Amino acid sequence: MKEALVPIKPEVVVRVIECGPLRIGGHVRIQFSDGSMVVKQRAFMCRCGKSANQPFCDGSHAKK
Repeated sequence: MKEALVPIKPEVVVRVIECGPLRIGGHVRIQFSDGSMVVKQRAFMCRCGKSANQPFCDGSHAKK
């Protein structure tokens, strides 16, 4: 009797970077409010609201 293969789902890890963005690692699908979608292996999401590339971080939080 053969064992059924169970697909392994890649783990997604969210890391909060102090005074910086959220780092999301793993197979990530990001859907925007207009319905479009991007697939990434990692993403840095803005938490400060200053990024010119929302919702992604562009490092603006570090600029004074």
